Formats: sequence, structure tokens, C-alpha cells
Amino acid sequence: MQSILKSALAIWVLLPALLPSAAFAEPVPITPGEYELTIATSIRGEVARPDKYTRCIKEADLDNVEGIFNIRFFAGFKADPTCKADAVTMGGGKISYSAECQKQTVRVEGRTSAKTFSVRRVAKAKAANGLGADSKIDGKLLGECK
Repeated sequence: MQSILKSALAIWVLLPALLPSAAFAEPVPITPGEYELTIATSIRGEVARPDKYTRCIKEADLDNVEGIFNIRFFAGFKADPTCKADAVTMGGGKISYSAECQKQTVRVEGRTSAKTFSVRRVAKAKAANGLGADSKIDGKLLGECK
């Protein structure tokens, strides 16, 4: 009986390490709905004029930080499927994570509240002499998705 308890305890302790981190992902602490995004990106110190977008963030989207804090407007803000987020920390209105992607590495840090977020996203291309991009993403909840 005691060996069964020890085995069960070992499985309970080791299980989180054996499963992908996404299985234990904590949702991004913002309210689902239609968001107005303001995105300002600089490349090599050249700051582009901020662009405004609207996008619907659904409750299911909140489980993928890279799905929320990306600048892929041309892809409907869908996360790059090659990106794997890790070192995700959320709490006290702050969020940060790193992502390893096929063509770039990403670091995101910022603040969240129920109806707003503001993050800095720094992406560095993996290619030799590849460009990096430093983006500020501000989001404000407008209401329910259209």
C-alpha cells in the first residue's frame, strides 16, 4: 500500500514537468471583446506612424499569450504557429513572456487590466543581419465583438 502511495505522489509531482506548459496555461487577464489596438513599431530606430486596428478577442484566445500580443494584422492577428511561448509570468497587472519562433525570437513585457493592455514587443530576426522590430501595443476594450 505504501509503495502505491509513493508512486501516486511521484506521478502527481512529476506530471507538470512531463506535460507541455500549454496544458497548464493561465488565461491572459483581460475581458474578451472588441478591442481598439494602437500599434507603433520602430525598426532600426525609425518609428513608424502608429496604426489603429480593431480586433475581436474571444475567451478561447486568452489561453495563448502570443495570440493576444502579436502584430500580425495581415493574418487577422492569428499567432504564428511556429512560436512557442515560455517563461510566461502574469500577476499584479503585469505580464511578460518570451517566444521562440522559426524566424525570430520575441520578448514581451507590459501591463494588463480587465479592459486595457499596454505591452512592448521586441522581436529579433534569427537570420544573419536580420531586422529587429520594437513595437508598442496598446489595447482598449470597446465592447462586445461585432
